[in-house]
Amino acid sequence: MSVKQRARYLLKKGFKLNASDLYIFPSQEQYELSFRYHHEMTHFQEISLEEGEKLILYLKYLAGMDVSEKRKTQVGSASISIKEKSHRIRLSSVADFKNRETLVIRFLQNKQELSQLNFVFPEQLKLLESLICLPGLYLFSGPTGAGKSTSMYYLANYLNKQKEKQIITIEDPVEIENNDFLQFQVNEKIDLTYQELIKVCLRHRPDILIIGEIRDHETAKMVIRAALTGHMVFSTIHSQDKEGVLIRLKDLGIPEVEVQQSLRGVVYQELIPVLRKSKYEVMYDLSINGVVTNWKEDLHQAYQESVISEETYRLSKREF
Repeated sequence: MSVKQRARYLLKKGFKLNASDLYIFPSQEQYELSFRYHHEMTHFQEISLEEGEKLILYLKYLAGMDVSEKRKTQVGSASISIKEKSHRIRLSSVADFKNRETLVIRFLQNKQELSQLNFVFPEQLKLLESLICLPGLYLFSGPTGAGKSTSMYYLANYLNKQKEKQIITIEDPVEIENNDFLQFQVNEKIDLTYQELIKVCLRHRPDILIIGEIRDHETAKMVIRAALTGHMVFSTIHSQDKEGVLIRLKDLGIPEVEVQQSLRGVVYQELIPVLRKSKYEVMYDLSINGVVTNWKEDLHQAYQESVISEETYRLSKREF
């Protein structure tokens, strides 16, 4: 099997399995390949050190990364065609202390329609649709791979169908391609940072602005500015629950008064292990325009209705 064939086989396998990540890590005498499905790591196969190095080199080339640089951390992205459909991947590489490269590939599953996801409580989606209606900032939080981008895109599409809107996205990288949106991708090599792209996009006067992630003070400041100037803004931010979003904004140096004036709602979501055929389903925890849901009560209901196991109920309550 050539390196090109192996790469294509692995990428095709990852999308077919609905994996979230592929890990290519060196061990003592070989490279080990593992897929991640939500919270679980599954060993897939081993290949020789030489084969692993060639595979990483080819995948970096495919993603437009610097193939001559092994020591520094690099990120890249690429589109691949599988059965005449375009799929996107995001890559991250870095060398270990022995100067052996490691590579992680994120499979950006093209689940733009939330109908492709399952819900612990389907009525939560209807509630979400009814609450996102006013200009301002809506922040989405939750673990990696929980479907935050899917939720943002779905809601933007939903609002666009109610009344045609200009929708602009800024991402790193673009995760879901949509011909109805004007989409920009961060490229720090040419100074296309989140901050610079937000400045430019505000001049385009979007009705809805989707910003992939709030990572630092400058991006947070620009996101708040966009919301305060009358735009509807969707973005993601790292926190372990919906209450943690406010703490995170404070940590990023955003004044409380600006948060109060701009923040319309917080959407926390997780993929919860369920005792149904779907295995994992989305559950939301909302605080939007005065409407607040209760994560622990909803979990208890799911447990009482035998949707989740006792272990999932105990762990997902996050009581340590």
